[in-house]
Amino acid sequence: MKALLLSISAAALLTASPVQADPNWTGPYIGAHVGGVWGNASTTDDKADWGNDPKFIGPFDFNPAGAFGGATAGFNLQMGILVAGLEGDLGYMDLSGSIDTPSSQSGNHQTIALDGGLYGTATARLGVLVTPATLIYGKGGFAFYDGEASQATTADGYKTHGTSTFTGWVAGGGIEHRLTDSISVRIEYQHFDFGSQDGDQTSLTDDPIGHVYENSTKLTADSVKLGVAYKF
Repeated sequence: MKALLLSISAAALLTASPVQADPNWTGPYIGAHVGGVWGNASTTDDKADWGNDPKFIGPFDFNPAGAFGGATAGFNLQMGILVAGLEGDLGYMDLSGSIDTPSSQSGNHQTIALDGGLYGTATARLGVLVTPATLIYGKGGFAFYDGEASQATTADGYKTHGTSTFTGWVAGGGIEHRLTDSISVRIEYQHFDFGSQDGDQTSLTDDPIGHVYENSTKLTADSVKLGVAYKF
């Protein structure tokens, strides 16, 4: 992803004109980004199966982290010193980690894990030009994460079903600077609340057979990214 970011930057700079005294921010753009992400995953088991014993129901918290990157596309509309727009990101986020927790069956334990997956955002953006070439902005909107959270026992006779796609919201802000009339770079912070999704473990033996042990995982994350964009 870093190589892709550098390649796009180099190619765009070779074809771009120098930044104008008052560059026009209105118009569509595409780009790429790369950064780091860290978060909190909190898994709770169904009280119907375990009663109120926190050793077995949780919540069990752990802190997944990793790198992420992808593509960006959007459209800006400049109104004096204000710049408003719509923007979307799509890429891969390695927000992963795990924790081991107690099992009700002696000699075994439960492993709760979160894997990396696709992510995307669809946001509105509003900023103020502090110079003709420098924009400070805030943004917010919809976010999804297709990484899977799962809880699996080391005991035999259970089938694990992980979570489906997390959906929620994202908010953040950053600074974007025009290097040329066509090329800009940015640094951006974002907070994600991906909401909660359910998973389970199903007994395949006499526990009783077919019994479903349900769990729920809530996921939030924070990120910092660097980006480059080409304005048409």
